[in-house]
Amino acid sequence: MHVLCRYPLSGLIAVATLALGCGDKAEHPPEGAIVFQLSGRHPPTADSGVPFVAADSFVAQGRDTIFLRRVRLVLAELAISPSAANGCEEEEGEEDKPHCIEFDMQPVALDLSLAQTAVRRATRPAPVTNYNLFQAVVHRPDVATDTAFLAANPEFAGTTIRVDGAFSHAGARRDFSYTTDWAEHQEIALDPPVAVAVGESLHVTLRVDVASWFRQADGKALVDPATALRGGPNEALVRDNIRTSLKVFQDGNGDGLEDATSP
Repeated sequence: MHVLCRYPLSGLIAVATLALGCGDKAEHPPEGAIVFQLSGRHPPTADSGVPFVAADSFVAQGRDTIFLRRVRLVLAELAISPSAANGCEEEEGEEDKPHCIEFDMQPVALDLSLAQTAVRRATRPAPVTNYNLFQAVVHRPDVATDTAFLAANPEFAGTTIRVDGAFSHAGARRDFSYTTDWAEHQEIALDPPVAVAVGESLHVTLRVDVASWFRQADGKALVDPATALRGGPNEALVRDNIRTSLKVFQDGNGDGLEDATSP
């Protein structure tokens, strides 16, 4: 004779839950989020002895002023690396290293402003850990591989940066269009590293200090952007200024300055 055992419904649920718990169960590490922001704000700098002014749409020093109508930069492969990985490039035998958190991987034409705010670009879920390196590629679009991008941005064929404005020296003013095909893969250290906490959002800003691009090496004068075009006497100077103008840091209030130095 078979005996039918009767259990309360709550007991059956408990047994079923216990049985599921004994089986294979995917482990999900704790997560927070990373908010990626972009800023063109000029940070406070040491006084060079010659007053320097960086406003929303112009920079001025001595007898020179550069009026900036539009500043655009093509970037790709924007991502942040966990400290344990120390980079987004995967070498042979590193298949198991922690993955980078990716933002804009395809080429994007970013408009930059000297305004004192950071613009939010993207929010991504991120494991709870430290992050110490930001990857950014100054990308030169290729007609063979970047067809969709160039269809929307034809002026960037073979070009990475465009600056349109006017240069005024001692009151004499003329328009300029600065372009370059300079391209580079940059790994920007976060010093100190930043951390994602459980259930919280970490705000990280990529600052591109546009106001520093057309300054002399000693920081005491501006250069005419027209002299920084290909083959010009200031081509290398401006290229190096652009290279060093990129910085990444924690920016909780979105003001384009490192949290430790925000007013």
